[in-house]
Amino acid sequence: MIGAPTRPGTPAPPFESTDHMGRTVRLDQHRGRPVVLVFYPADDTPG
Repeated sequence: MIGAPTRPGTPAPPFESTDHMGRTVRLDQHRGRPVVLVFYPADDTPG
């Protein structure tokens, strides 16, 4: 389910995923540092 968009400047909600090496990465591991998080629908699509 998709919620409402987050407004600029609002802290991101807790987030966890895997990196390209299969390691678990949590957003809170990067607290206090700039982070760019990009989502895309599939490979080979514009965006």
